[in-house]
Amino acid sequence: MKNIDYDYIVENMSELACIPIRIYKNDQFVKFYSPIPFDIDPATLYIDKLLSIEKKISYYITPYYEYYGIVHHMEYTLILGPTFQIPITKQNAREMMFLLGVEESKRENYQSMLQRITPMPLQLFLHFLCLLNFYLSDEKHNVSDILLFDSSSGVSLQEMQSSEELPSNYENDTPDEPAHTSYDFEKKLCGYIRNGDPQGLLEFFSHASPGQAGKIGDTYIRQLKNIFIVSATLASRAAIEGGLPVEEALTLSDEYIRHSEKYNAAEPINNLQYHMILDYATQVHDLNHGKNYSKVIRDAISYIRDHLTENIRIEQLAEVTFLSRSQLSVRFREETGMTITEYIRLQKIKKAQEFLTSTDKTPIEISTYLGFSSQSHFQKVFKDITGMTPKEYREK
Repeated sequence: MKNIDYDYIVENMSELACIPIRIYKNDQFVKFYSPIPFDIDPATLYIDKLLSIEKKISYYITPYYEYYGIVHHMEYTLILGPTFQIPITKQNAREMMFLLGVEESKRENYQSMLQRITPMPLQLFLHFLCLLNFYLSDEKHNVSDILLFDSSSGVSLQEMQSSEELPSNYENDTPDEPAHTSYDFEKKLCGYIRNGDPQGLLEFFSHASPGQAGKIGDTYIRQLKNIFIVSATLASRAAIEGGLPVEEALTLSDEYIRHSEKYNAAEPINNLQYHMILDYATQVHDLNHGKNYSKVIRDAISYIRDHLTENIRIEQLAEVTFLSRSQLSVRFREETGMTITEYIRLQKIKKAQEFLTSTDKTPIEISTYLGFSSQSHFQKVFKDITGMTPKEYREK
């Protein structure tokens, strides 16, 4: 058995990839390597979950679309991450810092450190995990062998294994079908998404055959989920080429991939894939044909989303959208059906509801974080919108 210097391996890989890596031995913390000097480890929110994952190589996607990798070897566990497909948004960074308990005076510096993490496409990150595992154990694994664990789906290894039964013909490709999905099929499908043509896509689906995919998973359900991931990648890139903002397209891709992992049967996975492809085509269509909010209102909403924790003034939105206060107010109400103030309050309360159901943060902490002038004001707005107090909402 070769002598492994975990410290040397982890320190150099952390510097090479510019992502934090932790060493645990028998679930006890040993060392934290990071080229970025975090005073609070970003993984603190998820470390118990990460350590509970027993599969030899796996990865975990958080609600903020961070990727964490887990590699087990002997009594050691290496936890890599976070990394992101695209740089973390300011709003997501603020939420993470709030949940981590980063002091207000240190948040600007902590956010700059989060933004120094090297973005890494998911596929590349998974190859990185396979390479690290090979160096440790001399065992070769493919990306298709790696099981996703997700913060929202509650997927467990036992559930996946018990449900992933192979159809009788899984090992035997039928001789009269191509061994891999048709390149022509993929090209045409991406063309419909790029051009924002959901109607043409529906007609295309009604008569086209994608062919038969090559084997990219050890079980039938894993095969379908891996095909889903490939489809999400293709669809998101086509939508970006069609004009959908990069962050929107890639975030949507991550959301669909996470959602697909909730299913352990073929029909819902295939249905979700069909819906995802149409969704991308529809979004590109709406963007290019003005069926969505106008750019002015999209810019205003984007600003609200990115500054949700602040006391947003209409004058600020008017400056961002290059309209007068009165012009913006009229257009906002015409397109959204509510005033700017009503919209901001609604979004703040939606975020408060998330925190109340998924964290142990107190209503006072949530109120302060979301920029309410007082606890009583927060209570009143919350009850006006939801019909109950924050305490009642958490207990329901």
